[in-house]
Amino acid sequence: MTYMLRDITILNYRCFQSFYIDNLARVNLIVGMNNSGKTSLLEAIYLLVNQGESPRYLIDILNSRGDINKSFNKNLFNQSFRIYNEELKNIFQGYQISTHHPIRIISQKQDPLSLAIEPQLSDRNLLNSENFEIVFSYGLQLENQIIVHSDGTIRSQDGLFLNSNYSSQFLTISTLSFEEMAELWNSILLTPKENKVVEALQILEPSVERIGFTSHPTSTHSILLKLSGNLNPLPLTSMGDGIRRILAIAIAAVTVENGFLLVDEIDTGLYYQTQTDMWHFVLEVAKQLNVQVFATTHSWDCITAFAEAIAQSEERSVGKLFRLSRRDENIRAVEYTPDELSIAVNQSIEVR
Repeated sequence: MTYMLRDITILNYRCFQSFYIDNLARVNLIVGMNNSGKTSLLEAIYLLVNQGESPRYLIDILNSRGDINKSFNKNLFNQSFRIYNEELKNIFQGYQISTHHPIRIISQKQDPLSLAIEPQLSDRNLLNSENFEIVFSYGLQLENQIIVHSDGTIRSQDGLFLNSNYSSQFLTISTLSFEEMAELWNSILLTPKENKVVEALQILEPSVERIGFTSHPTSTHSILLKLSGNLNPLPLTSMGDGIRRILAIAIAAVTVENGFLLVDEIDTGLYYQTQTDMWHFVLEVAKQLNVQVFATTHSWDCITAFAEAIAQSEERSVGKLFRLSRRDENIRAVEYTPDELSIAVNQSIEVR
């Protein structure tokens, strides 16, 4: 499968009243001022590509924002949990649930994808205008539906949640938990992908030879690294936040083959001199494993490293930078081709 999002339209999701971005590349770096919608764009993509499971992945998003405190096992598709209108209102533009302003997230080019999140007055509560059912609909004809009832319960049209056709990982600033990384690591254990993760760690620590996860994590011995010249493994926690960040990025990248990797503030914890090598790794894995990457940053160092890595790539069209520009409620995407980005960086033209 060679699938990539080429365009995205977002209506009424968080800060996006009406937003369109086009000419997306395999690796996309999103920049912009605070409150310009960078994280919200990643969230919208995450919901769109997880067709059939959006309510569950929405829980992930609300958890990462601190809007709610709930957890579930994504492998248990019929696991019971509740989500209430009060918890959902923050995803609607203007923080208001209204039947007149449904959320639409659409990709029209190549293989079209569509998601609608639509409030509907519950038949059982017509006298109470605060009681809504939230209907998640998928497909061009919006034929598949999942309903969040006004009492918080969730069900799909046929009683089952659908599997998404695409794998995806969304890394926030807080990165992956030990349990999440251990589960992903087990899926690539003793495969060539394990070696790719080791290569990524060698960006920050060239002497890394092997990685291990303990069966019973403690505060100091959950992830262990074997370094050349050391008889005993060292805990990852002894080596700084940067190496944990690069580990999370690497494990996530190699486990979403033919899918999507979304990383908020990708440069968090990484020393500026290592960021070009980090981007080389991301570009290489994206091409080799057919992964489409969307990442955000505020950092000029990260932008210059991205531009340098693209300039050194055999296929310069692999990456693009997009700046989100906001004026009042209007947000638009400004595209920088590799050549335009190179000129901007060399002449110190501000693009953030």
